[in-house]
Amino acid sequence: MSELSIFIDESGDFGEAKATNEYYLVTFVFHNQTNNIKSNVDYLYNSIKNMGFNIDYIHTLPIIRREDVFANYSIDERRSLIYKMLNFTLKCPIKHATVKINRRDAETKLLLAGKISKEITKLLQDYEDYFAGYDKLIVYYDNGQRELSTILNAIFSVHFTSVEFRNASPQKYRLLQVADFICSIELLKIKRLENRLSKSEKMFFYKPNELKKTFIKAIDKIKLQ
Repeated sequence: MSELSIFIDESGDFGEAKATNEYYLVTFVFHNQTNNIKSNVDYLYNSIKNMGFNIDYIHTLPIIRREDVFANYSIDERRSLIYKMLNFTLKCPIKHATVKINRRDAETKLLLAGKISKEITKLLQDYEDYFAGYDKLIVYYDNGQRELSTILNAIFSVHFTSVEFRNASPQKYRLLQVADFICSIELLKIKRLENRLSKSEKMFFYKPNELKKTFIKAIDKIKLQ
């Protein structure tokens, strides 16, 4: 039986939009279960451990913004972690897609839910042939937002006869961390185009065009086509 694992992460929330430049993103990372990534996972783990890092979750935006447990790491250490995640992502046999909602078009919770449902449905329809190549889909999400969980369950259950949902922790699944990484890069891509990267984001990607040439272009190359 061929199985497709789908790892999901989001950026944004269902609260009332506070600014006209807010976005809500949902990223999907697709992994064919026949392609074993254990060696990639082990290499990443050992690489992190050998550098003396005591972390089990490469959480992209907190690393970039020097938040939470990453506040005590230097910029060079944090950049090293992000580059390790980039290399891991590119070496894994995965594809991805991201749904993007401009909150100017969905200022309320109800409007946002409708927009998300519409865009995810369109994504599944656009790549119907791709999903048809698998006997079963396994959807991994940490249930961080109840509203999104409800939408995902409803849409996937309608479109697929064999789908399983798993409440998964990013600390246990590196591909959930990849979904977080890609979702973060997609958000930074929007902010860069709109010329509103934060001070900490600009300081982190201090090399000229580093964000665009090294990260955004690399992630674009592994999009689901």
